[in-house]
Amino acid sequence: MIRPDSIHRILVIRRKAMGDALVTLPALHQLSTAFPQAQIDLVIDRPFAPLIANLARGIEVIAWPPPEKGLLSWLARLHRSRYDLVIDYLGNPRTAVWTAATGAPLRVGYDLPRRGWAYNVRVPRNRLGDRALAQFAGEAFLDPLRALGLDPGPWQPGHGDMAVDESGLGENYRRWVKTWLTGDRPRIALMFSATWPAKAWPARHGADCYRQLVNAGLDPLLVTGPGDEQLEADLKREAPEASLAPPTTLAELAHLLSHCTVFVGTDNGARHLATLLGVPTVTVFGPTDPQGWNLNDPLHVAVTHDVHCAPCNLTSCPVEGHPCLEKLGADGVVSAVQGILHGGERGTS
Repeated sequence: MIRPDSIHRILVIRRKAMGDALVTLPALHQLSTAFPQAQIDLVIDRPFAPLIANLARGIEVIAWPPPEKGLLSWLARLHRSRYDLVIDYLGNPRTAVWTAATGAPLRVGYDLPRRGWAYNVRVPRNRLGDRALAQFAGEAFLDPLRALGLDPGPWQPGHGDMAVDESGLGENYRRWVKTWLTGDRPRIALMFSATWPAKAWPARHGADCYRQLVNAGLDPLLVTGPGDEQLEADLKREAPEASLAPPTTLAELAHLLSHCTVFVGTDNGARHLATLLGVPTVTVFGPTDPQGWNLNDPLHVAVTHDVHCAPCNLTSCPVEGHPCLEKLGADGVVSAVQGILHGGERGTS
């Protein structure tokens, strides 16, 4: 067991997707609990840095790319920081070099080809001995802590120090949200963004979901983000009567979601944000695996359509008709929302 007073500076490398970064935050909370005197630095991609800094107070966020010009300057900065512990959650050849450059006495990373050399604490990725594990990614992100001899317990969202800071909200958003919050019906955020074409739920299903929720006496709100221009146009065409949130920053999105009763959407970063904030979720899954990306909890329901080819994890669908999502209608999604609101849950269509 590592003595807490032996660790003064910790570096965590968690670049790339926003959803992965968000799901990693409870592990950072556990690190700060285990090493209360340590400074924790987190390397995160620049677009997500303000949101992560907002949610993980007490963590020093290093936005990537940094102001330093050139790889040698960056590596020199890492070495000068004299970290006692480094955890590399990305585990690609580049971040393996970063980890090695720190010279930290404890360097934790996944035991993968062409990068395991950088770590002196190697963690099997989603494996228990020779047996592959299919587990929620948040639990996998706690495995490096367990490899250090820590006992973080199960992954838990919604820590008290992850409350949304309202100081960064814009005036236009503040005016809009004040009006939106006046109603007393359960507020349901609908966000169908898809970074992969294969994860996109047809707009006609999203529109049907909206109408069914309205008919059930709920207050649904369509939410879109950067890059969703075509999705927004399709939703407006299918449901011109629908309420649509204004464009938001990530901080404003977090504030919006924190005031929702349930989040409904595809497997996207906003859904992970809702989970982290303690908001129940209903997620439409197609090519990605609910077992890996959906918290096993009655308040977080995965809705799927049973086809032999899913989950496939492909970014575009090679099967004619894209059956895993084209045939997944709104009925099962709305049923899952009602199940959460009434204390139960249902998950397949």
